[in-house]
Amino acid sequence: MLNKNFTLVTTIIAVLIIISCGTQKATVATNIDIKPTAVQVDTILWNEHLHDFKDVPSGPPAVTKFYFINKTKEAVTITKVEAGCSCTASDYTKEAIKSNDTAWITASYKTSNTFGMFKKHLDVGLSNGKNFHLILTGNVDPMMGQH
Repeated sequence: MLNKNFTLVTTIIAVLIIISCGTQKATVATNIDIKPTAVQVDTILWNEHLHDFKDVPSGPPAVTKFYFINKTKEAVTITKVEAGCSCTASDYTKEAIKSNDTAWITASYKTSNTFGMFKKHLDVGLSNGKNFHLILTGNVDPMMGQH
């Protein structure tokens, strides 16, 4: 009986190790040069899903660009970019993004007349039916940049 229990426990541990080793995901660089550590096929690779501006001054908009590589076999287009509120604006690649090409989405948060922490989002839809949720966070410090 002890031998059967020992065999069962070691089998379960071996299965868990195999499963955990097989679920590792490729990491993506956080700059324009999107370089996954493993080749992924039939997916969209983003440079980031969340951009933290950290501390920004009140006044000029806080602007960043999200980039992605189309690793699907077909060209896709961005069909929607919806901001979570009127204080967030965006622009994006309008033409079709061929397989292995890079596209961008510019996100801008209006900081004038605001202060404190913020967390805003953009919902992005592609022609292949895939949807993504991009997040902007940061802190508007009205005293930043003043002498």
